[in-house]
Amino acid sequence: MDKNKKVNNDLESMTDDEIIEKLLCENELPTKTVFMKRLEIPVKLKALTAKQVSKLRDQCTSTDKVKGREIRKFDNDAFNMGLIVKATVSPNWNSSKLLNGLKVSSGEEVIKRKLLAGELDSLGDEVLDLSGFNDELKDIETIKNSSSPDTNLA
Repeated sequence: MDKNKKVNNDLESMTDDEIIEKLLCENELPTKTVFMKRLEIPVKLKALTAKQVSKLRDQCTSTDKVKGREIRKFDNDAFNMGLIVKATVSPNWNSSKLLNGLKVSSGEEVIKRKLLAGELDSLGDEVLDLSGFNDELKDIETIKNSSSPDTNLA
């Protein structure tokens, strides 16, 4: 039996009590260090919880009334900046040295001033990846790639 099948069998045979015990334990959030080539700096990111992402998504969504109808607008740039500020372990985008040096009032403003649009999107995507948002897509790709198609058409 290969190692992955053994691990899957072990996980599938867990009792409810074992599962509950695991859920009650403090789990460390995944981290990753990304190197920003243009700025020549490392940025250490940590995963965000579903609650943190949901709260940020709500903060970046506004509702306008147009002809009696409510229209919801989502500010993707503000969302990405918020993701980056909340998920960055290092550097501290809100450090007084950075804020004073750039004459801005928030970490989001530092990010807006220092990062290019593509860098902003890339870092935001890294945070979402770390937070498990693309895991399902990766699992689907793994399944697709591991299952060999039936080539006997005759």
